[in-house]
Amino acid sequence: MTKPWKLGAFSSLPAPPPLPRGLGESGFLARELRDWETSRTRRRQLLGELYYRGEQQILRRKRTVIGPEGAPVEVTNLPNARLTDNQYARLLDQKVNYLLGRPPVIVSADRDYAEALRGILGPGFFRALRGAAHDALAGGCSWLFACPDGAGGLRLRRFRPWEVMPFWADADHTELDGALRVWEREEHGEHGEFRAGYAELYTRDGVFRFRREGRALLPDQPFHLPYVTASLEGRAFPLNWEALPLFAVKNGPAEVSLLDRVKSLQDAVNLILSNFVNGMQEDPRNTILVLVNYDGQNLGEFRRNLAAYGAVKVRSDANAPGGDVKTLSLSVNGENYKAVLDLLKRALVENARGYDAKDLRAAGTPNEMNLRSVFSDADLDADMLEAEFQSLFQELLPFANACLRAKGMAAGGAEASLVFNRDTIVNESQVIADVTGSASLLSRETLLEQHPWVEDVQRELERLRQEQAVSKQQEGEPV
Repeated sequence: MTKPWKLGAFSSLPAPPPLPRGLGESGFLARELRDWETSRTRRRQLLGELYYRGEQQILRRKRTVIGPEGAPVEVTNLPNARLTDNQYARLLDQKVNYLLGRPPVIVSADRDYAEALRGILGPGFFRALRGAAHDALAGGCSWLFACPDGAGGLRLRRFRPWEVMPFWADADHTELDGALRVWEREEHGEHGEFRAGYAELYTRDGVFRFRREGRALLPDQPFHLPYVTASLEGRAFPLNWEALPLFAVKNGPAEVSLLDRVKSLQDAVNLILSNFVNGMQEDPRNTILVLVNYDGQNLGEFRRNLAAYGAVKVRSDANAPGGDVKTLSLSVNGENYKAVLDLLKRALVENARGYDAKDLRAAGTPNEMNLRSVFSDADLDADMLEAEFQSLFQELLPFANACLRAKGMAAGGAEASLVFNRDTIVNESQVIADVTGSASLLSRETLLEQHPWVEDVQRELERLRQEQAVSKQQEGEPV
């Protein structure tokens, strides 16, 4: 196994190294960046986040009628409700919390090693995993960047999907040659505030920084940075990791986002709700009116008088008998809307591979088989995302081990993995009965791991040992 970090090749050179071979010069990067920023992949990533925030297609809806030449023409005097029932955001949060509602546990045969890993990764590790799960579902692929936290630990920074343009070394997107990250920030200049664009190229030789000027990428200062800076005898040594410290967490091999599965259904739900409200708002003052011997010719004036005074002036005399105003209104059948809406929402849940809590309520007190049936689709997606996080953790271990060795701690001798505690509903009485029935077949530690009331197995075992010691003392037996 190679060392997890090495002295940077630029540490003794007066100038930074050239850009890595295969990625070309900044002109090549600028052309690739322009193509990527207008690509369908990036548009989908941005759209996934916008839909999550409620900025959906229904908000741009316009009411139209057939114009004089047969083409649709926008009208502004009709009700135009734009309602958003954000089932997509609910299902995305449901998936994230199903897998990561409870923090995963780092386990190893060497308990001291597992505890050291928890200290190196810190509490921010769980928060980074939750952010990565959200981005993978919303954008198809999420990015985490490993860097020292300044206190001897390892920090995972979250890069948003639409910020990172990857350079993959293979067609399966499993190995990175490098990646370009772009972002903007507010800055102050002579003419006030403005948004400045920046880019960073991540390679095995370190980070190359650029400033965006129009369509060009110009070297920024400092242009080349190491991933790690070590201090020894008052001198600073730039260091680079042996591997690229940038990790992709994909939502399946095809990197398909959740919105790709359900966008048409989410739009249809919003449209049905909005049409229903439009139909309810079309009262006699703004529905179709039939005028008989109307005392006037300007229909706009007629509508204005009707809205302002709630009255209509018609003619009924010997020359024009039978003056009247009638309405043609369409009755809104709420049951039809409800039936279609229920069908759309069920299809949306099924295509998103989620679950509906109403299925659990309808089952009364469900048994374990019913619960597994309800959560079967959710488990499929959770299994796929869990496999990505397990792979991420194994790729992260050499970096964490390097931090442990830098602190003078033993590392690398044992294996470690993540155990996820899925936030699922279980029939606790049945689980406890199954655990009790297996007492003669399994060890106490295994039984406690399966018990729904136990969160920390080792702490629970220690409590049991203490209780047994107290009990023996009270009975006069040797401890």
